[in-house]
Amino acid sequence: MGERVSQLWFSEFILSGSDMTNDRKLFFFALALVLFLAASCKRGAEKKFKPSKLAGELYSGQSLQKVERTLDIMAGNFDTVEDRKPLPSDTRPPYRLLVISKKNARVEGQTGELMLTFFNDRLMTSQFYPADLATARAAVEAGQSLSLASGESHIEPSTRVWVGKDQNGRTYIGWIDKSLQAEQDAWVKQYGQ
Repeated sequence: MGERVSQLWFSEFILSGSDMTNDRKLFFFALALVLFLAASCKRGAEKKFKPSKLAGELYSGQSLQKVERTLDIMAGNFDTVEDRKPLPSDTRPPYRLLVISKKNARVEGQTGELMLTFFNDRLMTSQFYPADLATARAAVEAGQSLSLASGESHIEPSTRVWVGKDQNGRTYIGWIDKSLQAEQDAWVKQYGQ
């Protein structure tokens, strides 16, 4: 509606105003252009991040503090595997990659190690290393209403779920929010790490 009002205003006051000076016309044209651009930017900002289900009760985009509350972990009661961030003097946009591990975590009633990756303080990835992969896989399939028969599945709006092996040969069930992964990839592509 704001665009329509600015279009009407523009056509009435700018185009029909024959007694206006060129400077005044230019000023009003610039003002109308700024209003139009502001309305366009607002529409783009409305494209909000949509959290997507990850392991257990976790959702992508959650902060470390929210994850600690959700998993009932006392603050700092986990192992920090990796904490990558630029120096305070770095002029690039923020980048922090935090990977934590919680042993004896429970996902869908199964016990194992839970590795969580946060990109700029938003949960992006969870990897669950269960004591019994077959039982955990069946529990995840039942609990999240999906099938991992092909080795992977998808949860709307943007989670990929898969069964994989890490560099040490340990098998796990993984969840990643593809939209947050795309944000991280775009940052790395544009600014390097």
